[in-house]
Amino acid sequence: MKIINVLKSFGFSDYEAKAILALLSRGPLSAKEVAEISGIPRTSVYDVMNSLVSKGFVEAFDRPKKFRALRTTEILSILSKRMDEGIEYLKKELPRYEEAEVEEVKIYRGELVLDKLKEMISEAKDNIIGIFSYISDEIKEILEGAKCKLVLISLNAKEVKNADAYEFKRKEEVIDRFRDKCHGFLIFDDCRSIFLFMSPTALALISESPTIAGFSKMMLLPLLEVLREE
Repeated sequence: MKIINVLKSFGFSDYEAKAILALLSRGPLSAKEVAEISGIPRTSVYDVMNSLVSKGFVEAFDRPKKFRALRTTEILSILSKRMDEGIEYLKKELPRYEEAEVEEVKIYRGELVLDKLKEMISEAKDNIIGIFSYISDEIKEILEGAKCKLVLISLNAKEVKNADAYEFKRKEEVIDRFRDKCHGFLIFDDCRSIFLFMSPTALALISESPTIAGFSKMMLLPLLEVLREE
């Protein structure tokens, strides 16, 4: 019956819905009579009736005990009020879960760092933009495998073939200082990012979050604009 399914959608069990309908159609009944009319097993009927009493939809009275459902208007009023309260609660609480969502960041170490870098560069479709202190030979070789637009900022960015390269003002002593410190980050297709720390032990932080990628790019673009004007 459709009315059973609708009542169940408001939190009633199958047996509770059948008991409510029995009481509304026949008036006050004993638990035994509810079981006979509704088809609820006698072993379950007392639990069902006690549940309806505790929820406020049924009243118990007399000895031996009988049960009476609230009037239809009262039942609808209770359901309507509880539904409104539930909606108001969700309006307040659901946004908190959305705001508190934690963006996943994965950490890789050692040889896996370069493997993940190769993978992300090969998967990039539109653009890669990044900044490094100094680009080591092994990183340069991996970057040159990019199949999309590649924009780099570094002390030696112009050494990377096919890159749109922007370099800091060259000072040999600065290059010598950073030659063993290939640190930086790359943004892939504005939705993924990798932060690299290559010494003393290779370490990478990888995020699949467009929010983090967008924030990183927002920090990088002003510097890129300055270098383009030089």
